[in-house]
Amino acid sequence: MDTVGTFEMARVLSKFSLFTAVHKHYTLEQWKEFAVNNPDCLQNIAASAGIGPKDLEKLAAILELLPDIRYICLDVANGYSEHFVEFVKDVRKRFPDHTIM
Repeated sequence: MDTVGTFEMARVLSKFSLFTAVHKHYTLEQWKEFAVNNPDCLQNIAASAGIGPKDLEKLAAILELLPDIRYICLDVANGYSEHFVEFVKDVRKRFPDHTIM
């Protein structure tokens, strides 16, 4: 599957108040650089994560660094699995005020 939710895509789409689920492969440093240079985009993006423990910690670090991000995208192949359901519960508990998709 292609990774299309890039920072560049977010920059362009946010000019039209459109939304981007930014892919989960960016580092925390890349997020920081993007946010410093594009603060107006943050209201129109979701931070994406997988469903492993390291993914949750990375997501937490991104959302702590960038509190203006209000959306979370959980990027999984098998959304019907029990592990995914439990992970969503953990994310909801940790981020009760964010929208999860």
